[in-house]
Amino acid sequence: MLTQRRCWWKLSLVAGTTWAALWASSLWAQNSSNAYQYLDPAYIVGSQAGPSASGSQDELAQRVSQLEKALADIKAKEAAAAKKNAGKMSVNVDGRVYVDAVSFGQGAGSMATFGDAQDTVQFRTARLGAFGEGFDVFNYKIEVDFAARDSTDDQHTSFKDVYIGVKDLPWLNYVQIGHFKEPFSLEELTSSRYITFMERSTLNSAFVPARNVGVASYHVSENERMTFAFGGFRSIKDTPPYAANDNGGYAFTMRATYLPWYDEATSGRGLLHLGLGYSYRDVDDPNQRIRVRPEVAVGPRVVDTGIITNVEDYHLLDPEIAFVYGPFSIQSEYLVAFYNRSAGADPTFHGAYVQMSYFLTGESRSYNREKGAFDRVKPIENFFRVRTCDGDVETGWGAWELAYRYSWLDLDDAGVLGGTTADHTFGINWYWNPYMRLMFNYVHAQVSPANNAPNSDINVFEMRAQVDF
Repeated sequence: MLTQRRCWWKLSLVAGTTWAALWASSLWAQNSSNAYQYLDPAYIVGSQAGPSASGSQDELAQRVSQLEKALADIKAKEAAAAKKNAGKMSVNVDGRVYVDAVSFGQGAGSMATFGDAQDTVQFRTARLGAFGEGFDVFNYKIEVDFAARDSTDDQHTSFKDVYIGVKDLPWLNYVQIGHFKEPFSLEELTSSRYITFMERSTLNSAFVPARNVGVASYHVSENERMTFAFGGFRSIKDTPPYAANDNGGYAFTMRATYLPWYDEATSGRGLLHLGLGYSYRDVDDPNQRIRVRPEVAVGPRVVDTGIITNVEDYHLLDPEIAFVYGPFSIQSEYLVAFYNRSAGADPTFHGAYVQMSYFLTGESRSYNREKGAFDRVKPIENFFRVRTCDGDVETGWGAWELAYRYSWLDLDDAGVLGGTTADHTFGINWYWNPYMRLMFNYVHAQVSPANNAPNSDINVFEMRAQVDF
């Protein structure tokens, strides 16, 4: 009896399900045409044609009109502010501070040759300046270094960039007048804020002209692949008296650069830079001397020509090349100096460097296409340490860069025995953010000193804390 009841229950369930399915199919067939009308655009338009829809459209149009008016007011105010600002010179403040610690490692031979080099902690740079622009075509900069060093290693206050500029001039394009860097050398024109090592190479210290008083014209191609600059300068000291004679000291300097390859898609994470610099330099003193340190700002000068007499003028020629491929870069320059003397043989000196760097954290060296020089490194992630709400500590590690440079300088020629030096510099750079970094350098200098003195080595350990704004 129980079995029969279960069978009837199952049959009733099947029958009910079948009847419900047939009824739903019939209902769908009757109303399918009505259902599809909701997908008909004509139905949609008709359903929105009522008074409420019309009111919504009017309200929307009114709101759009109000937004357009507000936007027009904003643009008008911005245009008025720009016009007002164009009628005066703007003022912005910048500066930089480098704090260095230097330690020397010497053997007995090195001490006998160069003396006992003293460890040092110093402000390598402490600059403060102002810059701005106005009247659409003018700009200026005034910068003073409160920790500069002269030839006697005494620290003093000196001018750095002090100039005015005018742009959009016929034929001359942008012209700069005042005290600024001559257009010469990739390494020199890359700001010390952005160079890979704490100090520039030995050839830079020996020959490359830095800042002088003059006037220069700068040009950039429309596609920003080529730059060309030239100018006339007078070699002066950066401390008073700035020019104290009429014996000459004039120079003509020019530089051209070209980018055969620049990866536009990655904003220059891949590029090839070629450049050539030339400078003719009349001297205001016929007694010239060239001497350099082993890529450190303090300590003994390891090669020294002594006084070269009867110098009338000299020429500098400087081909340059740089290659960047993602986090890897290589850069090199070769410089030759041709000296002309009124009496005695004419010496020719030369030097070179090649440097490589690699970012462990994936960054790439930035390049300024208008200047034809390298620019500020921007870490993918800044350095930070913060404690979260749940008590964990989150850390950003900044950017880490490894670097190596080999530089070589030969000051022996035509009876001048200034010596030769080959420097190996190893570097680690830790970028906390785009404006702060720590730098660690180790320099091993292999020196053949002046006047055929015995060969000697000197080691330098350097560290820098740097900030600019």
